[in-house]
Amino acid sequence: MKKITLLFLCLVVVTWSHAQCTTTSGGLYPGSVVTILNDGTAEQIAADNWPNAEVSAISGLIIGNTYTVAGTNTTSLYITVAEAPSDFATFGVNIVHGASSVSFTATTSEIWIFWHLDVLCRTQDSDNTTTTIQCTSLTCTCTANSAPDAAVATTPIDNATNVAIDVSDPANRFISGFAWTDNGEATSYDFNIIGVGTATGVSNPVDITYTWLYSTTYSWSITSTNCLGNVTSSTFSFTTEADPALSVSEFDTNKFSVYPNPAKNSLNIKSDISFYSVEIYNQLGQSVIQVNADELVNKSVNISSLNNGIYFMKISAIGREQTLKFVKE
Repeated sequence: MKKITLLFLCLVVVTWSHAQCTTTSGGLYPGSVVTILNDGTAEQIAADNWPNAEVSAISGLIIGNTYTVAGTNTTSLYITVAEAPSDFATFGVNIVHGASSVSFTATTSEIWIFWHLDVLCRTQDSDNTTTTIQCTSLTCTCTANSAPDAAVATTPIDNATNVAIDVSDPANRFISGFAWTDNGEATSYDFNIIGVGTATGVSNPVDITYTWLYSTTYSWSITSTNCLGNVTSSTFSFTTEADPALSVSEFDTNKFSVYPNPAKNSLNIKSDISFYSVEIYNQLGQSVIQVNADELVNKSVNISSLNNGIYFMKISAIGREQTLKFVKE
């Protein structure tokens, strides 16, 4: 399973100076939407575009494919490409801009292309320009059976608590086994920690390396993508474990210990105070054993039913509790 490091999103404020030309005083040209074939050739948009703030509407792009938009005339040409959400109802996010020829990866199936004379967004109402768009991916066709659906049935489950943080490498602490269910049509996933950052191109399942904090609630979602579209799941949440080295008690915390560790069939609790319950969690924060102290024989917990791995035992006493890590082998 691939381990992914979650990077911070960096908010960058940029002031564009004549870098993106999106005026449309020259009107729509040609006068209707151009649907491309994605056959790998330089498909003509128009033979007589002018660099006169004209705009062309292009549909049929395959999300994830790369494209080159170009134009040739006797003077010059400046191209700006933008997303066209809502069936060309609005102008969306600018994707790329540049002189004569620009290349980009499609994020939507529909785009606007703006034609100007130069980087200063000047115009010229003459000089016929042959404009083209070409799919330059190795495979330009879309082979998906359907668009992806939203991720559901996640691990850890929504609102999970006590989700374990692996700190075997303190400089690269991670949470293992994030997973979800969908229709299997997605070709890539983005893992989003709300308000923190996004790890792109993750697998399912995936381990996420990040500076996870103990006793902290995080919200996350999955964006699923293929050549027919993308969808972002509902927002899920989980709360990480308390620091295993600490107790929530204001008193002496070192009241409990367990042995042997690692253990095979049973785990013994050593304590000089009384306690009333024991609960064991797996690394996904799921409770797998819960027992009252008066049900235990000689303070021994039967763990023979557990799979091998790392677990966390929370021992609760009046006014305090303590979480201990152990290994089942």
